[in-house]
Amino acid sequence: MRRVWFALSVATAALTLGLASPRAIASDQDDEQEEQIRAKLATAPDLKNNRIRVDVDDGIAVLDGTVDSQQEKKEATSLAHVEGIVGVNNRLQVRGAGK
Repeated sequence: MRRVWFALSVATAALTLGLASPRAIASDQDDEQEEQIRAKLATAPDLKNNRIRVDVDDGIAVLDGTVDSQQEKKEATSLAHVEGIVGVNNRLQVRGAGK
C-alpha cells in the first residue's frame, strides 16, 4: 500500500511541477525542425520565391506546395534533411508538369 501512495505522490508532483510528457517534448522538437527547414528553404536562392508548406511529425517532414522544376523539388528534399529528420514525404508539385 505504501508503494501505491508513493507512486501516486510522485505522479501528482510531476503533474504539479509541469514536467513535460514525451509527446510534448516530441512536439517541441517537431516545431523546431519545421522552423529549421523553413529557414533553409527561405534562404535557398532557387526556392525562396516558392510557397512550400512544411509539417513535421515524429521525425517525418512533409513538403506541400509548388515549385518551378524537378531540380527544385529535389533540392527541397535535400534541404529538409535537418538533424533528427528520418524521412521526407515530398508532395511538391512541379508547375506546368503534365501539360
